[in-house]
Amino acid sequence: MPCVVALFARLKQRIEPRFDFYICIALALVAFVVYVRTLTPGVLDGDSGEWQYMANILGIPHSTGYPLYVLLAKLTTLLPLGNPAWRVNLFSALCATATIPIVYLLAQRVGRSRMAAVISALFFAFMPTLWASAAIAEVYALNTLLVALTLWFAIRFFDNGNARDLYLMALCFGLALTNHRIAFFIAPALLLVVWLKRSVFDMRKVAFAAFAFLIPLALYLYIPLRASQLLAEQSPANWELYPRAQAIVDGKVTAYYNHTPAGFINLVTALDNRNKLGFENADGENQSLARLENAWKLLREQIDPFGIALALVGIVILFRRERTLAIVLLVAGGSVAAVSILLRAESTRFYFSGAYLVMLLFFATAVGWILNQLAARAAEKNEWLLRVVYYAAIIYFAFFPITALYYNFSKMDQSQNTKYDVYARAILNDHLAQNAVLVAPWEVATPIRYFQYVEGVRPDILTIHESPVRPQYQKILVAAHRLKRPFYYAQFSPEDKNSDEPRTLQAIAFPLPETPQPQNTLNVKLNDAIQLVGYDWTQTGNVARLALYYRVVQPTRTEYVTEVEVGDPQDETRGYWSRHPVSDYYPTYFWQQGDFYRDVYDVVLGQGAPSGDYVADVTWFDYDAEQGKRNEASAQTIRLSGLRVGN
Repeated sequence: MPCVVALFARLKQRIEPRFDFYICIALALVAFVVYVRTLTPGVLDGDSGEWQYMANILGIPHSTGYPLYVLLAKLTTLLPLGNPAWRVNLFSALCATATIPIVYLLAQRVGRSRMAAVISALFFAFMPTLWASAAIAEVYALNTLLVALTLWFAIRFFDNGNARDLYLMALCFGLALTNHRIAFFIAPALLLVVWLKRSVFDMRKVAFAAFAFLIPLALYLYIPLRASQLLAEQSPANWELYPRAQAIVDGKVTAYYNHTPAGFINLVTALDNRNKLGFENADGENQSLARLENAWKLLREQIDPFGIALALVGIVILFRRERTLAIVLLVAGGSVAAVSILLRAESTRFYFSGAYLVMLLFFATAVGWILNQLAARAAEKNEWLLRVVYYAAIIYFAFFPITALYYNFSKMDQSQNTKYDVYARAILNDHLAQNAVLVAPWEVATPIRYFQYVEGVRPDILTIHESPVRPQYQKILVAAHRLKRPFYYAQFSPEDKNSDEPRTLQAIAFPLPETPQPQNTLNVKLNDAIQLVGYDWTQTGNVARLALYYRVVQPTRTEYVTEVEVGDPQDETRGYWSRHPVSDYYPTYFWQQGDFYRDVYDVVLGQGAPSGDYVADVTWFDYDAEQGKRNEASAQTIRLSGLRVGN
């Protein structure tokens, strides 16, 4: 009999690690299927659009340069699947997928329950923060993976003092710092682990650990080496347009990088973003309470109050069972949460990922303790009712990942998100002249550059990100005119990307590079300096575009504003605008004699818009910029009729 017992013990020791391996594979497959199903199919805006083209061309993105992300994402662009933008999105899904088995192992270690670990890992997989980072091209899924790996090896080192785990902890932490600087704030917890295990250290282990930590940081050498190559490819004609010596004109290297030792340090340390630290917003208003409210709101997006209560119970349980480990995890999660509250940035929800991971481990602790208590009581008393309660508890806790999957699916599903593809193509197909200069806001500049650099659409156009050049905007415009390069500005309507109204986009020429040929000619005098020479009216789907063409007949130093109202056959207003003609960025006192300008208004018709002939009233006013008022007595109105909608 003792031999049989020993045999079963040995079999259990061999089978259990394999069982955990199969569970990890199954969890990863479930997460991967969900992530790929909800993955963005193409190009994205802003930072995500930047990652999509930078990974493909091996460029230098904004601070901190993110060399690890760029190099790893480049590998996925070599896959013979989908389009190049989708492949970079896929890299995020792969990183998030790889995180889930690590979370399972962490939860099993801390919660001491395989079932609790499975439930917790799936729950984390379907939390909005990780899921959102898995569906787009971003650095945050990789950040969460590296933080999870670092904590896993830190806890293993805490448990056994094995030097290999120490070196792997240092290596993963170093890799994390080459991806996103938020990972730095788990350092207090890692130092605490090192201090607690100081008895196992000798000079050899210290040296090897330091080496393992520093080696990944050598990846930052990619930035000056690659920047030197890309700078050598720059066109001298483009440098004449962009007066900022440290800016890289065409966007293959971030405009925030200065190719000097000081510029390199500034980029990789994110010193150019230090203004985002603090409780004041960009206008200097204290936002302490608002930050705390936002932190609570984001936490509630991840987990309901009962789940939060379970995590708090888990803290108490772990503190009583393994006080030192509980303190290490609290330090790790607390440090990340504190700096995430301190940061002023749109990506705050992703910054909390490490804190949510720690919260999930406390949640697993509580769930594991409850299940273990029920299982032990059922085995001890051998009562079927206790077994029923045990399985009922498993089913109940399983509702956490199930409901997270159900309720978050529609919110996280990006599989139909093609609007930035539409925006970028709208500009690139908007009859831009050859060798043009295009200044565009960040949210559309990056998808435009993706199409230019990766898919070869209109590579002749120089696309400049608006934000870094705003102080030099007029100088760039003057330089473009001096060099006889057509100049355009990509303008949204409405400009606020968070607006509830449908948005349209146009390329505004300052001025038109050629004499226009409008569908309808007018040659109506608006004032002594400006003529309305004609207009176009076109309909594409539920959007009708009114394009007005102006000619400057003599020099003007007057500032004008316009009011345009479009009405349907039932005299209902379908579109109304009151603004500077053409663009607020180029007032009429800049207009030059002999130039032509196009002024575009997009009318979103909606499903209830009747067919028939629409009309547009175009009114010009003198404008007093000092008082911020228009002169009503100066109004000059022209009615445009016969604007056909429908069949």
